[in-house]
Amino acid sequence: MATNDTSVQAPRTARRAPRTPSFVHVTQLSDLIAVARQFPQGIARADLVESLSMGRNAVDRRLRTAVEMGLLEPAGRGVSTGGRAPEMWRFNPDAATILALSISYRESTAALMSIGGEVIERVTWDQGIIDDPQSTISSAIGHLSALRSSHTDLPAPWALGVCLPTPVDFRDGTLTVPVAATNGIPSWTGYPVRTRLAQALDISVWVDDEVNALALAAASRVGAPKDLLYIRLSLGLGMGIVSSGQVHRGAGAASGEISHIQMASAGGHLCRCGRRGCLETMVSGGAIETQAASRQALHSSPYLREIMSEHNAIRDTDVFRGVAAADRVCTRIVTEAVDKLAVVLAILATTYNPGEVVLGGSVVAAGNYVSTIVGSAVRRRALPVTCERLRIRMGHADDALVGACRLAADWILHPHVMHMWLPFGSPVGVEQLTTHKRQDA
Repeated sequence: MATNDTSVQAPRTARRAPRTPSFVHVTQLSDLIAVARQFPQGIARADLVESLSMGRNAVDRRLRTAVEMGLLEPAGRGVSTGGRAPEMWRFNPDAATILALSISYRESTAALMSIGGEVIERVTWDQGIIDDPQSTISSAIGHLSALRSSHTDLPAPWALGVCLPTPVDFRDGTLTVPVAATNGIPSWTGYPVRTRLAQALDISVWVDDEVNALALAAASRVGAPKDLLYIRLSLGLGMGIVSSGQVHRGAGAASGEISHIQMASAGGHLCRCGRRGCLETMVSGGAIETQAASRQALHSSPYLREIMSEHNAIRDTDVFRGVAAADRVCTRIVTEAVDKLAVVLAILATTYNPGEVVLGGSVVAAGNYVSTIVGSAVRRRALPVTCERLRIRMGHADDALVGACRLAADWILHPHVMHMWLPFGSPVGVEQLTTHKRQDA
């Protein structure tokens, strides 16, 4: 639904800034909150002192501030070590709300979420990055504005996190040159996604590549290893990297572009990047769709024939659902594709030695079968020492939303950003947050 930007802007109330606290104070507060977020069951004051470069008195003051702001809350008492059981404190996941926007290839989803990452309400519509950016973003503005106005009983959203399946220069949130804008697909390069959303919704916005948001969601999971890889298998193929607990974006915003590794066995297939023999020509939702729509596949699979008869097309999600339904042809197509993917994953696992490889995107519709096949194939090709601590699992359908929410929450609680809004008590309505050019500081 297209919406004129000027009709959805939230009214701005003039706010006089009180005295700005010192940057040291803000940094200590931000650090304390960051540590507490790692322990959803709660953390004792003594453990906060041990984890932070602060004395007990400083921790007490920052803890008191965080509780007064509603960002931390009591979590009962911990286990006694001989004396009185210690008081526990935890991050309050309902202290604020966050807007999240996941623009995928053929569809987009907007959601209102708690700052802890729980979806409160969502809406999905049939527009994505293969559509015109002006129309897709206009629809997003309308949906996000409606989500915000329909929950006035909840805290106002503090920020908006956005992810798209295209490289993003994280310094300012601009979309960099994609590998293709061909076959009638409009180019989003240079389209001011972040500026348009910030101005229309009067909110601070953070934008990142979808694979990075997916990786951030996996890294935020309780018990997640510090080093992991997230493979997105949807219409396209991509990879997000987490190293030492941080998303690795690379020098040119192009880390994880495994889809365009040229494979000797790919034959002469033309890739959307203009070269021939890329991994994506064999392992992607697009390649799987082509195989599933072939005469041979349709002849052998009543399931695929029914899909084609009803919709006159077969989507990658149809094939993945066919795997979950034990369709023999769909299973064969997906098995052959992920076995080729495992060749590259074995190299990456040997080089990077991650603790976890997560498979997400449209492929989650196939269920755990895919992670089992990939795990077996990787272990056949890599040394036992590489695989002995390696877990391969399926992601979750909401990982993109969770990652976009976490992206915005992490940065709105970053010391450089908190320093802008802390004097006002919350980020809501702080003009500097909606106009700042850089999103990485």
